[in-house]
Amino acid sequence: MTDRQTHLQNTGKFVAPLGVLIFFAAMALAITMNLWTTLAVVVVLTALLIFGEKRGFVETAYKMVEKNYKITVAVFVAALLLFPIALRGNSYFLHILVIAGIYAMVALGLNFQIGSMGQVNFAPAAMFGIGAYTSAMVSVHYGASPWLGMIAAVIVTAGMGVVFGFPALKTRGFYFSLVTIAVQTIFVLLVVNTDWLGGPNGIPGIPAFSLFGRSLKQTGNLFGMLLPYQINYIYLTFFLLILLIIVARRLYTSRFGLAWNAIEEDEIVAATQGINLTKLKLLSFSIGSVFAGIAGSIYAHYTSFIGTEDFDFNKSLILICMVLLGGMDNPVGVTLGAVLLTVIDEKLRVFADYRMLMYSVILIVVLVVRAQGLLPKRNRTYPGTEEG
Repeated sequence: MTDRQTHLQNTGKFVAPLGVLIFFAAMALAITMNLWTTLAVVVVLTALLIFGEKRGFVETAYKMVEKNYKITVAVFVAALLLFPIALRGNSYFLHILVIAGIYAMVALGLNFQIGSMGQVNFAPAAMFGIGAYTSAMVSVHYGASPWLGMIAAVIVTAGMGVVFGFPALKTRGFYFSLVTIAVQTIFVLLVVNTDWLGGPNGIPGIPAFSLFGRSLKQTGNLFGMLLPYQINYIYLTFFLLILLIIVARRLYTSRFGLAWNAIEEDEIVAATQGINLTKLKLLSFSIGSVFAGIAGSIYAHYTSFIGTEDFDFNKSLILICMVLLGGMDNPVGVTLGAVLLTVIDEKLRVFADYRMLMYSVILIVVLVVRAQGLLPKRNRTYPGTEEG
């Protein structure tokens, strides 16, 4: 470690929280300004990451955060609480934040297959939709609490992850991808042709979450400031997102994460080392599906209406792009990729029919410049193994 890196790590008590504030300032610019400002933020961020990684600053930044974890988290939580209030004047900007947090959950779950095991799953939107439809059906048709709907979504998506995971166990490479494409197609056709699931008309009138007897769709008042209901969902979404990031990071450093990476490198060698391929693959599918199920439940009760167009094949492709752009097998990177692409996708709506074309061009350019993603996978470190 160079003297400059050592100095930065020692001053991380101030530098790490400052980095958090700079990140939120950049996100405020990306959300509130026009498309070109948003793209400029992405370009500058990418350039800084490339420069910082070549000079060793990115790894030093990770270590600064780890060394000053408590103060960094405290600043991050405070900024996250105040950020939506600062944007309270525009409900659309707040809506973008809610959707970004929801997509980040799905992308985190998808990362267990694409990032950890190197298997491209083209059906994340299907699991996202299963969670949404399960939670909506429990609440609309049976009058149960949306929280019970979320629990049902977790149980059903976990089971469906195992069910759909079994046929995928027999395949690898692009054959695996073909199986997941079939799963995605089956989900959409099943919903469209089943009246009990709303058919092509979807499910309207989905009730909102309630907390302590107060609906999250109600506006609030803080010191005379009117707070749109979207702020309630921002806090709920990002609270659950932070919990899922913690779970994903723990899994990454656990023996399960190591086994998933071993399967990615060579399944035959992994099996000879005593790794149970069936168990580990099904676990990856099941956990990833649970993440998508939680996100689907929040989405259903936030939008109050769901239809198959919310969970089609195009949505799966966008979710895959979020994982690739953010950085595979890095929960923080995947979250960053999901937030950035959600914001860019919303900004591109002004181009109507050319939106997906421009979206693809932007993604290709970023991936050519930064093939490993904005925040690529890091080497694992454990207590007593850090370099001095």
